[in-house]
Amino acid sequence: MTQSKALAASLLALSLFAASPALAQVQVLSMTAPTTIPNPYNIFTINYTLTGSKFGLATAQIRFYLSTTRTGTGSRVQLHSGQILLGSAGGGLYRPPAGTQSISFMRATVDFGAQPVLDAIAAGCQPEGWFIQAEVDYGIVQGDDTLIGTTKPPDFTFTGGTLSPATIQPGGTTNFSFDLYSRCPANSASTVGVFLADANYQLLSYLGGIPITAGSGTWSLPATPLTFSPAIATGSYTIILLADVDGVVPESNENNNAGAFSLEIVPAPLSTLADDTTPLTTDVAVPVDTEVRAAHGAAGVDGYLQAR
Repeated sequence: MTQSKALAASLLALSLFAASPALAQVQVLSMTAPTTIPNPYNIFTINYTLTGSKFGLATAQIRFYLSTTRTGTGSRVQLHSGQILLGSAGGGLYRPPAGTQSISFMRATVDFGAQPVLDAIAAGCQPEGWFIQAEVDYGIVQGDDTLIGTTKPPDFTFTGGTLSPATIQPGGTTNFSFDLYSRCPANSASTVGVFLADANYQLLSYLGGIPITAGSGTWSLPATPLTFSPAIATGSYTIILLADVDGVVPESNENNNAGAFSLEIVPAPLSTLADDTTPLTTDVAVPVDTEVRAAHGAAGVDGYLQAR
């Protein structure tokens, strides 16, 4: 009698398989990704449900992907692949776990090939729309959309520049240039302030401002002359550049906005030695930034530049 029941159960399972092949395939019935994933370096959780069954096998392979489409398979990268243990339903038939299942990821735990993709998204200036997909045994694909990343503010930094010549006599002219970079865009225009200080970065005068347009990338100032007064004292000076001198653009880092050139003003007989160039120093100490910004707009000391 027992053998007869087992035979009947097997025949029933076979008849179900023949009548409805879908019953012999475990599938993802539904899946839900987070609406937003601000930082993929932190843990995010996906919920999903399974349906169907499998004949003769107690495991199935579930895979999760990051994709540019909801259900397409042509442009995606695998996040994870793992086995599902199926429970016996009798007669050689196995079914997936019932109810909502959960799996959690973060950049450090996804498959190696997906990590550079998440790195690029996390570094982006704006959040990006993606789909997280799930499928079992390369069956029907289920996907849900999510917004990954955050909006990042600009960050102005000087990446280069020159002052030439770096040694002049009173009344002489020097030319300065600079490159100012921000990877993420600024929403408004700003100004690079140009200051004259002594060798110890003590402010002497505000020399003027260079307008910078909104946007991102590199702003380059071509060689621009500064002609000093014949009455300027000889000695060592510093020309300080300060990005966003008016503080109109919120930045991710407000402490890296300064650059500086060294300038020597020597007596006229030594000016024959003045054919030199000095690069922009871009790692100017933060206190200089703070001091110069606070002094911006104050009346400068007369007698440093020739009147235009």
